[in-house]
Amino acid sequence: MAFKCHSNQCKIAAFDVVILAVATLLCFSHSAVSDPRISEVGLYCGTHRASPSGNYVPVFTKEMGRLQELVSKNNWGTHSEEPSSTSPIYGLAQCFQDLSNIDCLQCFAASRTKLPRCVPSVSGHIYLDGCFLRYDNYSFYSEDTDPLRDTVNCTTQYGGVAGEAEVVFGKSVGKVVENVVRVAVNEGRGFAVGEGEGVYALAQCWKTVGEKGCGDCLKKAGNEVRGCLPKKEGRALNSGCYLRYSTVKFYNQGGEHGDGDDSSRKRTIITAVSILAAVVVINLFDANSEVRARENQILMCSFSKIWKLYQSNRLAEAVDPCLGDEFPEREASRVFQIGLLCTQASASLRPSMAQVACMLSNSNLDVPIPKQPPFLNSRLLSQTAPLGFSMDNSSSNTFQKIGVSYSPSQSSSSCSLIRPCKSEETILEA
Repeated sequence: MAFKCHSNQCKIAAFDVVILAVATLLCFSHSAVSDPRISEVGLYCGTHRASPSGNYVPVFTKEMGRLQELVSKNNWGTHSEEPSSTSPIYGLAQCFQDLSNIDCLQCFAASRTKLPRCVPSVSGHIYLDGCFLRYDNYSFYSEDTDPLRDTVNCTTQYGGVAGEAEVVFGKSVGKVVENVVRVAVNEGRGFAVGEGEGVYALAQCWKTVGEKGCGDCLKKAGNEVRGCLPKKEGRALNSGCYLRYSTVKFYNQGGEHGDGDDSSRKRTIITAVSILAAVVVINLFDANSEVRARENQILMCSFSKIWKLYQSNRLAEAVDPCLGDEFPEREASRVFQIGLLCTQASASLRPSMAQVACMLSNSNLDVPIPKQPPFLNSRLLSQTAPLGFSMDNSSSNTFQKIGVSYSPSQSSSSCSLIRPCKSEETILEA
């Protein structure tokens, strides 16, 4: 059954009833990431900032959304936005070729929630162990190396090799690294994995650098990563490629992975990521007190409503009618329950980011029963109680806040995930 969407119902504020996004943000911020393919290994933020008077945040959010669409279809993509009101944005997102489409979406989800820490810088890029995401104010796509930003990450997690074994280990690393570089450049279309004598390696070029650029980048990366010896793991993070060796097998069997497409799981991940990313960006900014007060009222109205619907086993009623059949009731209820699970009072009870990703992408996994969120006490559950909002210290300082305001009218979305509260339209129009 399709629903008609009235204009008032489709208004979205900066904190427009996005319980899932805020809740999942708390999960991400407090938990150590256990999945090695979504571990953050490098983040670079430029020093030049967008003008506070511009419209940069909505443009940035739109650009990330376009990249998400491309990643969903192709596991990579480039896109640019060139508005007249603010700096242009050029974006690149790419997953490593051994990831399935579902795994790729989960990796992109993690990178998209972390990269906004660079905003309002007009440039930034992030390396995760399974994907890469970058934005800048110029077309950087053909860059293969950058002497100022290329770096090496020599992991101490697995220690190092000492004594007589050090020489043998160094030779093994050299052979495996040389092999994956050669295959990636000459045979592997910019990608290769390999192993030998207990050493594993992966080489990945961005699809925009071309064959020569890939070769130049990986050769430099191969020389750089040898500098990590005798450590058991090292990564080269270059402008046009990524290279890693380890004594632990970290890539998928067989190298390039099948698509593993599952439209239902993809839809759930894409929807959850879109909402989460919007709130992550918005939370970077301090709005003026009047707008912030209205947003807090909307947020608390939403927290209260979602919790009440959960208690009465009516979570599906929280879905905005604007979405129609695009987000089935069962999936919606499951996503909301995961969000509530992330707001439990004790941080130790909240699932890790990897666990959240698993629950969102695998409908066969049971979702634990959440406790009452710490944000909602008996006063807040009363309609007559004053509204307020606070976070515990484990999550409130996750992102640097900057003195740029964001107004509800800047959102370009037409529908929210959650049905508006009865009082929300009045709050937004005040």
